[in-house]
Amino acid sequence: MKSSSLAFSFTFLFLAFITKPLFAAAPEPLVDIRGDKVLTGTTYRIVSAIRGGGGGGLTLGDGRNGLCPLDVVQLGSDLMWGLPFFFSPINSTTIDQQSFVYDSTDLNIIFVVPQIIICDVPKVFKVDNYDESTGQWFITTNGAIGNPGPQTLQNWFKFEKVHGNTYKIKYCPSVCESCVSLCSDVGIYHDDKAQRRLALNSERPFLVHIYKGEAEDASNKEKIVSAI
Repeated sequence: MKSSSLAFSFTFLFLAFITKPLFAAAPEPLVDIRGDKVLTGTTYRIVSAIRGGGGGGLTLGDGRNGLCPLDVVQLGSDLMWGLPFFFSPINSTTIDQQSFVYDSTDLNIIFVVPQIIICDVPKVFKVDNYDESTGQWFITTNGAIGNPGPQTLQNWFKFEKVHGNTYKIKYCPSVCESCVSLCSDVGIYHDDKAQRRLALNSERPFLVHIYKGEAEDASNKEKIVSAI
């Protein structure tokens, strides 16, 4: 079992080496569905840009190998916007700092969740270990905020502009120049229980719009801190 896990770890590194891009465009501020620039210290919702059959926003679902940690899943209806998030870019110094969030820039994505949510682990996006049964790298929520470096590679994501205010989520961390890691868009994996789970998938990236949270801003620092 350990040798199998080690082999997949080497696969993780090899795939990253051959797929990681060499150059990137200068980052621009993210904009929400209304065209307003996205800010730190403010909550937002991430919702499918494809209306109708594209599904809705993101929420938490049971883990694949037990209840916890909770995985990131998409709701099936575009009428459901899911749970709110806030974004903590690599250059943020405090949780409630007000500054622009830029595309193509490493950041942590953090659920802001009600107290009734189970599993006493951080609700921070993280790429899980390789799932041999499905051949997927799923997105789970046991990540950590900040501390960029080799020990946190699995926690850093980016938003890349597709057109207008439509983005795709990408996992291609650049927080460690001497490290190698996977470099892939994030897509949706439909499992055998009809769950729409987030997983790495560059063939069919998950296209999203960003909606500002409902009257939730930096004054909600206590609520935001409780999500960590």
